[in-house]
Amino acid sequence: MSVTGIRMKDENGFYLDISESDQLPVDCIEAMRMNVDNFDEAYRLLEDHGFKNFYGDREVENPTSISAMMIAPSGFAVNLVQHIRK
Repeated sequence: MSVTGIRMKDENGFYLDISESDQLPVDCIEAMRMNVDNFDEAYRLLEDHGFKNFYGDREVENPTSISAMMIAPSGFAVNLVQHIRK
């Protein structure tokens, strides 16, 4: 899978991430990143509202975060992320 990402930061420290992937089923998709303190709780909330995990039943885990790309029935995507603080 190939993902291209751009991160912009404004003068107040807020980030905007724009990503493009060759694995998406459409040419263009709107998405937002949602940073949360409790990944499992947020994941269940999105599932309860009809979102499906783009990766099936797995999450993307690394030493600093856990994430999942959640897709709504309308096609809107939320990149759900919990940063791991040590």
